[in-house]
This record gives sequence, structure tokens and C-alpha cells, in this order.
Amino acid sequence: RMLQLVLESAPAATNSVQEEDRSGELMGIVNWFAVHPTSMNSTNQLISGDNKGYASYLMEKEYNEDRMQIGNEKQHKFVAAFASTNLGDVSPNTAGPKCLDSGLPCDPITSTCHGHNEMCVAFGPGRDMFESTEIIGKKQYDKAVELLNNVLSNKDQTRMNAGQIKSRHSFIDMRGLNVTLENGDMVQTCHAAIGYGFAAGTMDGHGAFDFKQGSNSSNPFWNMVGGFLSKPSKHQTKCHAPKPILLNTGYIHLPYDWDPNTVPISLFQINNLFILNVPGEFTTMAGRRLRKAMHQILSAAGYHDAKVTIAGISNTYTHYITTHEEYQGQRYEAASTLYGPFTLDAYLQEFSRLMHDLLEDRPSLTDPPPKDAAKKQLALLPDVEVDMIGVGYKFGSVVKNTKDSYPTSGTEIAKVIFRSSNPRSNPKIQDTFLTVEQLDAKGKWHVWLTDADWDTKYIWQGGMTYLGTSFAEIHW
Repeated sequence: RMLQLVLESAPAATNSVQEEDRSGELMGIVNWFAVHPTSMNSTNQLISGDNKGYASYLMEKEYNEDRMQIGNEKQHKFVAAFASTNLGDVSPNTAGPKCLDSGLPCDPITSTCHGHNEMCVAFGPGRDMFESTEIIGKKQYDKAVELLNNVLSNKDQTRMNAGQIKSRHSFIDMRGLNVTLENGDMVQTCHAAIGYGFAAGTMDGHGAFDFKQGSNSSNPFWNMVGGFLSKPSKHQTKCHAPKPILLNTGYIHLPYDWDPNTVPISLFQINNLFILNVPGEFTTMAGRRLRKAMHQILSAAGYHDAKVTIAGISNTYTHYITTHEEYQGQRYEAASTLYGPFTLDAYLQEFSRLMHDLLEDRPSLTDPPPKDAAKKQLALLPDVEVDMIGVGYKFGSVVKNTKDSYPTSGTEIAKVIFRSSNPRSNPKIQDTFLTVEQLDAKGKWHVWLTDADWDTKYIWQGGMTYLGTSFAEIHW
């Protein structure tokens, strides 16, 4: 189910975020739909917004007046944000994982083929990753347009009157946080750690070295490797059980913390819409339990028609959050649940506290914020010192030209190669690396496609192997 928020200067709708300026012009939407943007698999080496980016592209193309006016912000007012929610265990590759060598389904527990994870890859629903991206993105776009049209045509009756906009925010130190369960038992979260199943990857992106999902036992060799960085104590090992610890990230601080020990959580209220901002990827069931807990609090406070959504991967990244039951299986998501088996219970407790604070108009307690590590960040990619072009050549000169003509059926791809600079020399913010132009009957050229279009590809070739020279290969 997609939740889409629509904000207007007039009364707005709860099933969609639509924003209008004072003139009543539509400015944008924000929606949340639980699916991973992993239709493009690891063989893709081009920058891509994946299925959510494609959905955004379709909608912004539809609702902007003249999307070809490069750099003209007035012509690009409408922004379509297809945001993440509790998508932790939701793959867009609906044909499922299959073994590359046999075509048979992968082992359902370990996601391996003949004991190896590298051969297990998920596919579908399209013939290749590009078509799959289009299909999944188009489905999200179609639903978003339907919700938006319902609002614009007044068919959606769940409109909000102008009212309250409130928020609460807290930093939570997750190291040994005391958590009270529903049955009254007191438990604690753990210092952050990553399990063996994390290194196995998923069917949308496999790991290496024959790690397997569902691993509840460790390996002496990999224990030794991880121990060079930080060896988990007996208390830490017991705290994370049944997770076998591969990387004891909560105790690794060089050159800075490998995983956050203190996490931000926040809550927004826009009338009867409540947005829970979580610092990780909640699984389907973990998200359901969080929303259910918030609905119970809201219902008791008189908000019987409240809408609750989860804004995932907000403000920092703490990998995944599973239920206690899912944690026992130690598949990828559970192995990536940083703070132990009661991580979800901690978030339920702390978001409940924030919700009560918001509803009762009291300030929220907070732990100290984490240290600012911005000045410590390491960049392993060297700067572009110089762009070479070669003796006797000019930037922009054609190396390989297109054909003189192509079939009107559009079944053949046009390709051209130019001598260029390194694209990192100028990131072309609010601009494009390429334009495909069309000549009209009056002899005037018009921009037809840019690098933002799904029908274009910009492939850069260069670097040290080319002695500092660069080539731009353009497809459309």
C-alpha cells in the first residue's frame, strides 16, 4: 500500500503529500511505498535512480511545464519524491532468486546454489534489469498519479483542514539501553555488531567467500580476521546471540566509529498524519508493529482516523531492524540488525515515549548527540589533477560518429564517442552532460533528451589506463 502526502495552501489530503505555492500551482508530492530500489543489479556500472528514480522521472516529466529548459528552476518546480519506508525485506525482483548455472530456485534458507552464494541472483519481472526497473517504477508512478488525481478531483474525502504541525526529536544511546517488554521483562540492547549472514549478501546483491544467510555458527578463520579489528567479549557475544559476530563494529573507532552508537529518532505531525523517521531499514513486520503501537497510542488520545507512515533511512544509517522472531533466523536482515535481538523493542519503546511527549505537549528527553566526524572523513578517490586530450586533438572532437540515418521503428541505438574531460572535473549541477537535439521544420534545434532521460546513456572511459585522457560515449 502506498501512502502519499499532499500539502496545499488550501485543505490537503492525508493519502498523498501534494504541495502548492500561494498561486495554487502544484509544486510536488511525497509518497512512501515499501520496495527496495534494487531492480538494477550489481552488473550495472552507470549511475541510476533505479525504480524509484524512474517513477520520479515519469511524474516530474508529466507535471513540469517544459522539462527541457536546462537550469531553469521556474520550469522545474514540481518535485516528485518516491521515498523509502519499511522496505527492509521487500525485493522488486518478483521472479525470485534462481541459480545462474541451472535456472533452478536457490536454496530458500541460505540463498545459495550448491553451497555458494555467488550463483544465486533474483530476476524479474522484466527480461532484463532495465525492463524490470521500468515495470516496477511504472507501477509506483501509476498509483501516485491515481492518488494525486483523486485529490485534485475531490474524490479523495480524507482531506485535512489547516491545523497542527508539530515534531519531537531525540538522540538515543543504543549501548545497553534498558528496554521494558510488553510482559514486563527488562532487557537491554547491545553495542553494535554485524553477523555472518551480512557478508552473504542478499538475492538482490550477493556476498562473497561462501558466507551463507541463516548462519548461527561462526568460523575460526573469520573470527580471527574480525578479531584483528575488535574481538567481541563474552558479554557482547551473549548479548547478540544467536547472531555469530563477524565484525564487532560498536567497538571499532578508527579512523572514526564504524557504526553509530547514538542514533537520532524523530516524529512529525501534520494534522492527522504522523511520520516516524527511523534511522534504518525496518522489515515489513517490524514496520507493522511500529505503526500498530503508534495507532494504539493515537486512538487512546482520540485520533481515530490518524494516518501513520514510516520514513525509512532517515538522518543516519543503522542497517536493518527485524522482529525478535526474524532475528532468530539470522538471514541477511537479522545479521544486519546492529543492536541485538531487542532492537525493534527499543524503537517501539522510544517512539512511544516521543508520541506521548508530542500529544501531551511536553519536551522530549535526549542523550548527547554523537560527535561530528565530518572533518575526519577519508576520501580514497584522488582528485582530478589534469585532463589530457592528446597532441593534435580538441575537446569535443568526434572519435566515432553516428550513422547518417536510423530506422523510424526506434529499434536501433544511436551511439557517438567524443573526446572529453573527466566528468568529475565539472559535475554539471542543475545541468546535463549531454543533450540530444531535434531539428524542426523551421530549421531550429530543440532539446529532445538530456542525461536525465531513461532513453540516454552516458558512458565515461578514462583514468590512469588512458593516461589521463577521457572519452564520452553517448547512447540514445
